[in-house]
Amino acid sequence: MSQVIISLRARYKLADLIEALPISMSVFQYWQKKFKAIDPDEELKQRIKSIYVKNDGNYGGRRVVPEVRALYQTENRKMPNHKKIQRLMHEMRLICLKYSKRIKKYDSSKGPKGKKAKNRFKQRFQSDRPLQKLVCDVTELRAKNGDKVYLEIIKDLYSNRILEQELGVHPNLKFSLAPLKRLVASLPHTGYQVTLHTDQGWQYQHKAWRHFLRKGHICQSMSRRATCLDNAACESFFNKLKTEMPAANQCKNGKEL
Repeated sequence: MSQVIISLRARYKLADLIEALPISMSVFQYWQKKFKAIDPDEELKQRIKSIYVKNDGNYGGRRVVPEVRALYQTENRKMPNHKKIQRLMHEMRLICLKYSKRIKKYDSSKGPKGKKAKNRFKQRFQSDRPLQKLVCDVTELRAKNGDKVYLEIIKDLYSNRILEQELGVHPNLKFSLAPLKRLVASLPHTGYQVTLHTDQGWQYQHKAWRHFLRKGHICQSMSRRATCLDNAACESFFNKLKTEMPAANQCKNGKEL
């Protein structure tokens, strides 16, 4: 109400506005003084906003907080509390919404059927030793002109490292086997069982895929049908990749992408 009065003061007398609107003079004067006061959090708000804008709105509170605190630390100043930064982000409505976007995904299950393996992970993605639990998946990126580029990764759940990756324009068997072949060729002797988990894509059911798993003494595991959470370790990686990299549809064609 006070803001309405301030905006109309150039056209009407203050006494008439106070009389016409349900507000007392003392209340108006209190808010007028408050509006003129300098915001003590203005500098912090500007720094939060600059980091948010710099990262194209991809960062939420958990990513913004350490960057803001690091700025203050380099200046040898008291670092703001993480709850305060999150509160100010909420007040400024700086919320990361990109991870909630739903887009049509590449479906690798459409293809010739082969032999399925049972789910050995059952969403237990923790590992206490390297190369014990590996996950693999493929995703589709689409350029502005409609060209498609496919990315397949093999990830180690112990270190979260991407051990092997392959880029191609056709998600065929040769494309899918390339990172697996390199993995088998470079895999050291661990002394314990190595398991590679995938979804039920046709290429992972193929006899050639199972042949190279046996060659590398790798146990096969598969997600349940239409249960993306069974391979969440790969799904979350692709989600972050597509969110934080420049949008694929900004590239003119597949070659540029």
